[in-house]
Amino acid sequence: MSFGGHLSAEIAPKLLEVQASASYGALGRFTATPFPDATVRQDGSIQPLPITAFLVGSVWHTTPSLDLYAYAGLEKTKATFSNVGTVPFGYGNPLYNNLGCNIENSPAATCNGNTSEVRQYTAGFYDTIFKGSYGTIKAGAQYSYTQRFAFQGVGGAPKTDDHIVMTQIRYYPF
Repeated sequence: MSFGGHLSAEIAPKLLEVQASASYGALGRFTATPFPDATVRQDGSIQPLPITAFLVGSVWHTTPSLDLYAYAGLEKTKATFSNVGTVPFGYGNPLYNNLGCNIENSPAATCNGNTSEVRQYTAGFYDTIFKGSYGTIKAGAQYSYTQRFAFQGVGGAPKTDDHIVMTQIRYYPF
């Protein structure tokens, strides 16, 4: 079972928009983070992963041709695991091997690194550089900062962060 909500409002008509959303439940593949849908219990039954997701953002139409935007989001899950003796089961189990997670090109068996949380902050702009009878051309740039945190395991709790800059040019016909 899952539930959520979304709010989108114009704070100042044709000038400032805000958006917010929140959801909780067995969201798995329906989130931006590639969380699994479920894990397996020690008895072989399926246990859905509980995921919480938040997003907040705004768009400022500074001029008729220029839009500035900023968003922040968070997606996280709880560890759902059990052990049979020393045999670990589930997702986020502290007995999983994370020894190789901070070593580039390490074998997959040395880094389980189940994701516990992902945060992203992004800002950018779109500018209309041409608008005529044959269509519109817009250009934009975006910066995003993404953090990924893994559950604690043997060898620690790995984390990573990425800085990304993207540019694009769009053509909207007629």
